[in-house]
Amino acid sequence: MIQATISQLKDGLSAYIRQVKLGESVLIFDRKTPVARLVPLKASTVIREAQVSYTAAPVSTESAAESNAPDSDEERLARLERKGLIIRAQKPLSLDIVRSWTPIEGTGLVEAIIQERREDYESGYR
Repeated sequence: MIQATISQLKDGLSAYIRQVKLGESVLIFDRKTPVARLVPLKASTVIREAQVSYTAAPVSTESAAESNAPDSDEERLARLERKGLIIRAQKPLSLDIVRSWTPIEGTGLVEAIIQERREDYESGYR
């Protein structure tokens, strides 16, 4: 997900729109506070339609254990997507940010995460 401040978004709106057309979403910040998300129209339309149908649909009393055959993974994903609970990725996600991380010497995992978050906050990233 791309992150941008309001002023960055105003200055480079066309570039951000191009990224959204490619399936990316943009998290928009007002100073350090997230205020909005710019998502591809297809994804937002699917979510909105799913929310309307989810709230209008009657609650099913049949549990998964009572049904004859268990749902396949694909059926479960499709059902969750229809309900608006998930959005499937439009393209494979990049693991570059995970691969580029190097552990901090002499600290455990929890301490490293706390230190990294503190550094991000101090640098204005979050």
